Amino acid sequence: MTQWIQTDGGRIAYEVLGSGGPPVVAIPGIGDTRASYRKLGPALADAGYTVYLTDLRGHGESDVGFASHRSEDIGDDVLRLVEGLDLRDVTLLGNSVGAAASVHASLGSDRIGRIVLLSGFVSDPPKFGLLRFMLLLMFAWPWGVWAWGKYRRTLFKTAPADMGANHTAVLENLRQPGRLRALRAMMRASKASIAARLGDVSVPALIAMGAQDPDFPNPKGEARRQETLLGGQNQVVMVEQAGHYPQIERPEETTRAILEFIRNDGGDGA
Repeated sequence: MTQWIQTDGGRIAYEVLGSGGPPVVAIPGIGDTRASYRKLGPALADAGYTVYLTDLRGHGESDVGFASHRSEDIGDDVLRLVEGLDLRDVTLLGNSVGAAASVHASLGSDRIGRIVLLSGFVSDPPKFGLLRFMLLLMFAWPWGVWAWGKYRRTLFKTAPADMGANHTAVLENLRQPGRLRALRAMMRASKASIAARLGDVSVPALIAMGAQDPDFPNPKGEARRQETLLGGQNQVVMVEQAGHYPQIERPEETTRAILEFIRNDGGDGA
Protein backbone atom coordinates (compact mmCIF):
# COMPACT_ATOMS: atom_id res chain seq x y z
CA MET A 1 0.00 0.00 0.00
CA THR A 2 1.35 3.39 -0.97
CA GLN A 3 2.08 5.92 1.74
CA TRP A 4 3.55 9.40 1.48
CA ILE A 5 5.97 11.53 3.47
CA GLN A 6 5.63 15.30 3.11
CA THR A 7 8.71 17.36 2.21
CA ASP A 8 9.05 21.08 1.62
CA GLY A 9 8.59 20.59 -2.14
CA GLY A 10 5.94 17.86 -2.25
CA ARG A 11 5.16 14.31 -1.26
CA ILE A 12 7.47 11.31 -1.60
CA ALA A 13 5.75 7.96 -2.10
CA TYR A 14 6.85 4.79 -0.34
CA GLU A 15 5.60 1.39 0.74
CA VAL A 16 6.57 -0.87 3.60
CA LEU A 17 7.35 -4.59 3.45
CA GLY A 18 7.64 -6.55 6.68
CA SER A 19 7.33 -5.17 10.19
CA GLY A 20 9.25 -5.07 13.41
CA GLY A 21 12.68 -5.82 11.99
CA PRO A 22 15.70 -3.56 11.45
CA PRO A 23 14.99 -0.87 8.84
CA VAL A 24 16.23 -0.91 5.26
CA VAL A 25 15.40 2.02 2.96
CA ALA A 26 15.70 1.44 -0.80
CA ILE A 27 16.28 4.22 -3.35
CA PRO A 28 15.84 3.54 -7.08
CA GLY A 29 17.72 5.10 -9.98
CA ILE A 30 16.81 7.80 -12.48
CA GLY A 31 13.82 7.00 -14.64
CA ASP A 32 12.78 4.05 -12.51
CA THR A 33 10.30 3.41 -9.73
CA ARG A 34 10.37 1.52 -6.47
CA ALA A 35 9.37 -1.56 -8.50
CA SER A 36 13.08 -1.91 -9.23
CA TYR A 37 13.19 -3.50 -5.76
CA ARG A 38 10.27 -5.86 -6.46
CA LYS A 39 12.54 -8.89 -6.01
CA LEU A 40 15.04 -7.66 -3.44
CA GLY A 41 12.51 -5.99 -1.13
CA PRO A 42 10.41 -9.08 -0.41
CA ALA A 43 13.55 -11.19 0.02
CA LEU A 44 14.91 -8.83 2.68
CA ALA A 45 11.52 -8.68 4.39
CA ASP A 46 11.42 -12.48 4.47
CA ALA A 47 14.86 -12.39 6.11
CA GLY A 48 13.48 -10.35 9.00
CA TYR A 49 13.94 -6.73 7.94
CA THR A 50 11.43 -3.92 7.57
CA VAL A 51 11.92 -2.58 4.07
CA TYR A 52 10.87 0.90 2.94
CA LEU A 53 10.70 1.13 -0.85
CA THR A 54 10.75 4.75 -2.03
CA ASP A 55 9.97 6.57 -5.26
CA LEU A 56 12.25 9.41 -6.33
CA ARG A 57 10.81 12.90 -6.45
CA GLY A 58 8.95 13.30 -9.74
CA HIS A 59 8.93 9.51 -10.31
CA GLY A 60 6.54 6.67 -9.57
CA GLU A 61 3.77 7.90 -7.29
CA SER A 62 5.73 10.81 -5.83
CA ASP A 63 4.59 14.33 -6.65
CA VAL A 64 5.89 16.26 -9.64
CA GLY A 65 6.77 19.94 -9.63
CA PHE A 66 9.80 19.88 -7.32
CA ALA A 67 12.06 22.86 -7.94
CA SER A 68 15.31 20.88 -7.73
CA HIS A 69 16.30 17.30 -8.52
CA ARG A 70 19.90 16.98 -7.30
CA SER A 71 21.23 13.86 -5.60
CA GLU A 72 21.40 15.96 -2.44
CA ASP A 73 17.66 16.62 -2.71
CA ILE A 74 16.96 12.91 -3.04
CA GLY A 75 19.13 12.23 0.00
CA ASP A 76 17.27 14.89 1.96
CA ASP A 77 13.95 13.26 1.00
CA VAL A 78 15.26 9.98 2.41
CA LEU A 79 16.27 11.69 5.63
CA ARG A 80 12.83 13.26 5.92
CA LEU A 81 11.35 9.75 5.78
CA VAL A 82 13.91 8.31 8.21
CA GLU A 83 13.38 11.10 10.72
CA GLY A 84 9.63 11.30 10.21
CA LEU A 85 9.25 7.59 10.96
CA ASP A 86 11.89 7.71 13.71
CA LEU A 87 14.03 5.01 12.11
CA ARG A 88 17.47 4.26 13.52
CA ASP A 89 20.51 2.22 12.47
CA VAL A 90 19.14 2.32 8.94
CA THR A 91 20.66 0.44 6.01
CA LEU A 92 20.34 2.50 2.82
CA LEU A 93 20.24 0.77 -0.56
CA GLY A 94 20.92 3.09 -3.49
CA ASN A 95 20.89 2.04 -7.13
CA SER A 96 22.52 4.30 -9.73
CA VAL A 97 21.80 7.93 -8.67
CA GLY A 98 20.42 6.50 -5.43
CA ALA A 99 24.02 5.72 -4.45
CA ALA A 100 25.01 9.39 -4.41
CA ALA A 101 21.82 10.15 -2.50
CA SER A 102 22.77 7.46 0.05
CA VAL A 103 26.21 8.98 0.50
CA HIS A 104 24.67 12.40 1.08
CA ALA A 105 22.14 11.05 3.57
CA SER A 106 24.84 9.21 5.52
CA LEU A 107 26.71 12.48 5.96
CA GLY A 108 23.63 14.26 7.24
CA SER A 109 22.38 11.99 10.01
CA ASP A 110 23.62 9.59 12.66
CA ARG A 111 20.53 7.47 12.00
CA ILE A 112 22.24 5.83 8.99
CA GLY A 113 24.18 2.73 10.01
CA ARG A 114 25.51 1.54 6.63
CA ILE A 115 25.04 2.05 2.90
CA VAL A 116 24.80 -0.33 -0.05
CA LEU A 117 25.69 1.14 -3.45
CA LEU A 118 24.17 -0.92 -6.26
CA SER A 119 25.97 -0.11 -9.52
CA GLY A 120 26.02 3.40 -8.19
CA PHE A 121 27.18 6.78 -9.40
CA VAL A 122 28.88 8.81 -6.67
CA SER A 123 30.60 11.34 -8.96
CA ASP A 124 30.21 12.84 -12.41
CA PRO A 125 31.41 10.80 -15.39
CA PRO A 126 34.30 12.12 -17.51
CA LYS A 127 33.43 15.06 -19.79
CA PHE A 128 30.20 15.55 -17.88
CA GLY A 129 29.43 18.91 -19.47
CA LEU A 130 29.33 17.47 -22.98
CA LEU A 131 27.58 14.30 -21.85
CA ARG A 132 24.93 16.31 -20.02
CA PHE A 133 24.17 18.28 -23.18
CA MET A 134 23.93 15.11 -25.28
CA LEU A 135 21.65 13.37 -22.78
CA LEU A 136 19.31 16.33 -22.58
CA LEU A 137 18.91 16.26 -26.34
CA MET A 138 18.50 12.48 -26.40
CA PHE A 139 15.72 12.49 -23.81
CA ALA A 140 13.94 15.69 -24.87
CA TRP A 141 10.22 15.83 -25.54
CA PRO A 142 8.52 14.42 -27.64
CA TRP A 143 10.85 11.45 -28.18
CA GLY A 144 12.35 11.32 -24.69
CA VAL A 145 10.28 8.47 -23.25
CA TRP A 146 10.83 6.33 -26.34
CA ALA A 147 14.59 7.05 -26.18
CA TRP A 148 14.73 6.21 -22.48
CA GLY A 149 13.04 2.90 -23.19
CA LYS A 150 15.64 2.04 -25.83
CA TYR A 151 18.52 3.06 -23.59
CA ARG A 152 17.17 1.33 -20.48
CA ARG A 153 17.04 -2.03 -22.25
CA THR A 154 20.78 -1.80 -22.98
CA LEU A 155 21.53 -1.58 -19.24
CA PHE A 156 20.43 -5.16 -18.59
CA LYS A 157 22.76 -8.10 -19.19
CA THR A 158 20.33 -10.65 -17.74
CA ALA A 159 16.70 -9.94 -18.61
CA PRO A 160 14.29 -10.90 -15.80
CA ALA A 161 11.21 -12.95 -16.66
CA ASP A 162 8.95 -9.95 -16.03
CA MET A 163 11.09 -7.55 -18.05
CA GLY A 164 8.39 -6.77 -20.62
CA ALA A 165 5.62 -5.89 -18.16
CA ASN A 166 7.89 -3.85 -15.91
CA HIS A 167 9.48 -2.00 -18.82
CA THR A 168 6.04 -1.04 -20.13
CA ALA A 169 4.99 0.18 -16.67
CA VAL A 170 8.14 2.31 -16.31
CA LEU A 171 7.52 4.02 -19.64
CA GLU A 172 3.83 4.56 -18.90
CA ASN A 173 4.82 6.27 -15.67
CA LEU A 174 7.27 8.54 -17.48
CA ARG A 175 4.53 9.62 -19.89
CA GLN A 176 2.61 11.19 -17.01
CA PRO A 177 2.90 15.01 -17.01
CA GLY A 178 6.04 16.30 -15.34
CA ARG A 179 7.87 12.99 -14.97
CA LEU A 180 10.13 13.22 -18.04
CA ARG A 181 11.05 16.70 -16.87
CA ALA A 182 12.15 15.24 -13.52
CA LEU A 183 14.28 12.61 -15.26
CA ARG A 184 16.01 15.23 -17.40
CA ALA A 185 16.62 17.51 -14.40
CA MET A 186 18.31 14.67 -12.50
CA MET A 187 20.52 13.92 -15.49
CA ARG A 188 21.86 17.46 -15.69
CA ALA A 189 22.48 17.75 -11.91
CA SER A 190 26.15 17.46 -10.96
CA LYS A 191 27.37 15.18 -8.18
CA ALA A 192 30.61 17.14 -7.72
CA SER A 193 29.79 18.34 -4.20
CA ILE A 194 29.03 14.78 -3.10
CA ALA A 195 32.19 13.44 -4.75
CA ALA A 196 34.23 16.01 -2.84
CA ARG A 197 33.01 14.56 0.47
CA LEU A 198 33.35 10.83 -0.15
CA GLY A 199 36.24 10.65 2.29
CA ASP A 200 34.01 12.07 5.03
CA VAL A 201 31.73 9.03 4.96
CA SER A 202 32.26 7.08 8.18
CA VAL A 203 29.64 4.33 7.91
CA PRO A 204 30.51 0.99 6.28
CA ALA A 205 29.69 0.66 2.60
CA LEU A 206 29.06 -2.31 0.35
CA ILE A 207 29.76 -1.55 -3.30
CA ALA A 208 27.77 -4.17 -5.23
CA MET A 209 28.56 -3.60 -8.89
CA GLY A 210 27.17 -5.40 -11.90
CA ALA A 211 30.22 -7.03 -13.47
CA GLN A 212 28.95 -6.13 -16.95
CA ASP A 213 27.46 -2.73 -16.19
CA PRO A 214 27.62 -0.83 -19.51
CA ASP A 215 27.42 2.53 -17.73
CA PHE A 216 31.06 2.10 -16.66
CA PRO A 217 33.98 1.37 -19.03
CA ASN A 218 35.57 -0.72 -16.25
CA PRO A 219 32.95 -1.74 -13.65
CA LYS A 220 35.44 -3.48 -11.36
CA GLY A 221 37.83 -0.56 -11.53
CA GLU A 222 35.01 1.83 -10.65
CA ALA A 223 33.96 -0.33 -7.72
CA ARG A 224 37.52 -0.39 -6.39
CA ARG A 225 37.79 3.37 -6.86
CA GLN A 226 34.68 3.90 -4.75
CA GLU A 227 35.97 1.48 -2.12
CA THR A 228 39.18 3.53 -1.84
CA LEU A 229 37.55 6.95 -1.81
CA LEU A 230 34.79 6.27 0.72
CA GLY A 231 35.96 6.88 4.26
CA GLY A 232 34.32 3.95 6.06
CA GLN A 233 35.15 0.25 6.27
CA ASN A 234 34.15 -0.84 2.78
CA GLN A 235 33.93 -3.93 0.64
CA VAL A 236 33.26 -4.75 -3.00
CA VAL A 237 31.11 -7.49 -4.48
CA MET A 238 31.02 -7.96 -8.25
CA VAL A 239 27.67 -9.42 -9.31
CA GLU A 240 28.33 -11.66 -12.28
CA GLN A 241 25.99 -11.68 -15.30
CA ALA A 242 24.51 -8.37 -14.18
CA GLY A 243 24.46 -4.94 -15.76
CA HIS A 244 23.18 -1.76 -14.12
CA TYR A 245 20.41 -3.38 -12.06
CA PRO A 246 21.92 -6.25 -10.02
CA GLN A 247 18.93 -6.22 -7.65
CA ILE A 248 16.68 -7.12 -10.61
CA GLU A 249 19.00 -9.18 -12.79
CA ARG A 250 20.62 -11.36 -10.12
CA PRO A 251 18.37 -10.89 -7.06
CA GLU A 252 19.42 -14.01 -5.17
CA GLU A 253 23.14 -13.25 -5.38
CA THR A 254 22.55 -9.60 -4.53
CA THR A 255 20.34 -10.45 -1.57
CA ARG A 256 22.96 -12.84 -0.16
CA ALA A 257 25.69 -10.22 -0.45
CA ILE A 258 23.57 -7.57 1.26
CA LEU A 259 22.50 -9.85 4.11
CA GLU A 260 26.08 -10.96 4.73
CA PHE A 261 27.23 -7.35 4.76
CA ILE A 262 24.53 -6.18 7.18
CA ARG A 263 24.94 -9.10 9.58
CA ASN A 264 28.74 -9.00 9.59
CA ASP A 265 28.63 -5.27 10.25
CA GLY A 266 26.55 -5.84 13.34
CA GLY A 267 23.18 -4.84 11.92
CA ASP A 268 20.43 -6.78 13.67
CA GLY A 269 18.44 -9.31 11.72
CA ALA A 270 16.98 -12.76 11.61
